[in-house]
Amino acid sequence: MRAFFDSLAVLSFLGTVLLLFAFAALLNMVRELRAKLLQAQAAAPAAPAVRSVARFGSDDGRPTFVLVVSEHCPLCVERARHLAAVAGPDLGGHAVLLASAGHCADWVAGSEVLPVIDAALLGQIAVGATPTLVKYSADGTEEWRRVVGSDEDLDAFVAVSPSERLSA
Repeated sequence: MRAFFDSLAVLSFLGTVLLLFAFAALLNMVRELRAKLLQAQAAAPAAPAVRSVARFGSDDGRPTFVLVVSEHCPLCVERARHLAAVAGPDLGGHAVLLASAGHCADWVAGSEVLPVIDAALLGQIAVGATPTLVKYSADGTEEWRRVVGSDEDLDAFVAVSPSERLSA
């Protein structure tokens, strides 16, 4: 009986050694794949550093603030309604709401915010999260983009003063 247990211990030890070799080989394959992925990413052409959308250019020299929203985002509804409340001649630029669903235009109805419903343009701008505010210069060149987490963030990005915020 002792010989049986000794044989079983030797076989389990050999099995453990084989599993370690298999694990080492698998780890080596993962490292090679990771290196190839990094090489492929480095070889891919980089996205242009500055995006330009002629549609958001303006003739009066003022910038355009584009709030990019998603139809299923509750924060987007809140930020769009706040933008509609503060939009006007004191904003310092033009206000645009960009969405892919038509009912998003209702969020800014009756305000000075221009709703743009264009899924293709939304894909071209390619924001990572919504709501995002994108500022375009007068010639339609993107200056910056920021994720807007609160009404205070939106006010700061479009430079609305506290007194203007209270009157909105």
